[in-house]
Amino acid sequence: MNTIFRLGVIIGCLLLVLFATIGYAPAASSEPLSAAMKATGAQLEEYSINAWVKLPEDHYSDEELQRVVEQVMEQLAMDSKSNEMIHQQRNKNRIVKAEHIRSGDHVVVMAQVVPNQKNSAREEAYLVINMESLTKEYTSIILLQEKINRIVKKIGDSPRISTCLIGWLDGKLMDGESESMLKSAFLAIDGAIVDQLQQEQYVSVTGFSSAIQEYLQVGGKKININIAIRYSQYDNRTYVIVGSPIITREY
Repeated sequence: MNTIFRLGVIIGCLLLVLFATIGYAPAASSEPLSAAMKATGAQLEEYSINAWVKLPEDHYSDEELQRVVEQVMEQLAMDSKSNEMIHQQRNKNRIVKAEHIRSGDHVVVMAQVVPNQKNSAREEAYLVINMESLTKEYTSIILLQEKINRIVKKIGDSPRISTCLIGWLDGKLMDGESESMLKSAFLAIDGAIVDQLQQEQYVSVTGFSSAIQEYLQVGGKKININIAIRYSQYDNRTYVIVGSPIITREY
């Protein structure tokens, strides 16, 4: 599992909101991401959840940021004695974060103060939660998302949540196999492909499924499912990443 959480991924999630609007579709299947992954035939290896929200106040002291982080970690049921609390400052950016690593689980909760985009003399604050877990068993992603939503709403508005499942198959796919896998995955969640990017070693497809409640609207099109298939020569495996509304990690 890649245990390095990249600030660029977090910033990318924030910037995406500038170009996309959030909406909702009628709820359907209870665990659509798991259904899509199972339909590809890949062995589940890992899941990751990224959530962020703008905090209600513009200015927070370092002590207040730490209290927010401690409150979230406590409600996530993370043992405070094993959490590493880190304070960082670079120019006008201030970050307080806690990190918890235990038996395949990696959780980072971060509160960050940055200059206001419209007025650099002012500040704005964000809360970010990253969860990664190595697992071969399908857990309820929906319940995890709902838990994070409840915790964050006690502090501010509803969070923006991105979720990824990572799985793998032995060896390299034959010609036409990736297209067949994608077709099966979208069929399992009653989805439709909106856009596709194909390179020599990977393919990435975005689409829309009514089985997933939240969606982004980009360029006038609704998207809420992103599936990527990538071959790795290093371990001779084909990796499958199923993300919603988009994949927010490297692949």
